[in-house]
Amino acid sequence: AYFDNLSKQDFIVYQKKTPPVLVTFKAPDIYPWGIKGTGLEPKVKAKAAIAIDIDNGQTLFAYNDKERLPMASLTKIMTATVALERINDFNVPVIISRNAALIEGSRMNLWMDEKITLKDVLYGLILKSGNDAAVTLEEYYDNVVKAKTSCSSDQNAKEEIKDPNKKETAPQTPSFIELMNEKTKELSLKEMKFEDSSGISENNTSSPSDLAILMNYAMRNPVFREVMATTQYTASALNGSLEHPMTTTNRLLRTRTDVLAGKTGYSEAAGWNMITVFKSPAGHRIVTIVFGTEGNDARFNESNKIIDWVYSYYRY
Repeated sequence: AYFDNLSKQDFIVYQKKTPPVLVTFKAPDIYPWGIKGTGLEPKVKAKAAIAIDIDNGQTLFAYNDKERLPMASLTKIMTATVALERINDFNVPVIISRNAALIEGSRMNLWMDEKITLKDVLYGLILKSGNDAAVTLEEYYDNVVKAKTSCSSDQNAKEEIKDPNKKETAPQTPSFIELMNEKTKELSLKEMKFEDSSGISENNTSSPSDLAILMNYAMRNPVFREVMATTQYTASALNGSLEHPMTTTNRLLRTRTDVLAGKTGYSEAAGWNMITVFKSPAGHRIVTIVFGTEGNDARFNESNKIIDWVYSYYRY
């Protein structure tokens, strides 16, 4: 069916009365039209979901997209974002603490007292969804970067005091978790909040809409994009022969050529979550998110369903 100068309302009416057909538009870069309410939306088996074109801001599909839900390890998107913005050098070595090495949940299997670069830790954070990696990045910022910043602030405050009888307190440098929550305010993410850097806490929450905005922001960082696009990586200890071979938990990145990035998440409270960035045939980047599916396979199946639906029902 070929349409020229057709209104959006006329197109919706046509779709309601006519079986789905291939639609060709005259304009080569037409803004995609939403078809909510036509009965053609995919039947997603998840608590909430969204598909949004982050290159033009158009929401293509939404289901409970404003609902605040536990985000589990999708927390690590913010962890990586804050770490990349606040830590200048990822080639520096760190010593793994007992607290990081013994943390529960998914891990990249770091050992206590292991010496490793922050770059390797960053890959473990994304590819293996390592809670030990998240804690290591948080501890490095709080114990090294924050400490240096605090000392510098204290010294500057002392130099600025002119009245010896006047007591002044230097502003406190925010912790890593505080920076994560400050970033939500900066990006106006009203349904997103954090209590830890790994996603173990059930109080780490977000709506699909807020998470899509964060992913759009995070994808502007070239290092983040590079790590997110990696399927296999081997991290090596600097003291000893210990190695950490890693394969991404993102099955779609390994099986679909159109997928650019993605992250999995799971907890008993959250269910099986998934965020994916793929490129449409027109070159637009589309973010799809599913929250609260009922199994590991289900989150990939539902994500595939939404991606394939976007291909079928949107033309640019």
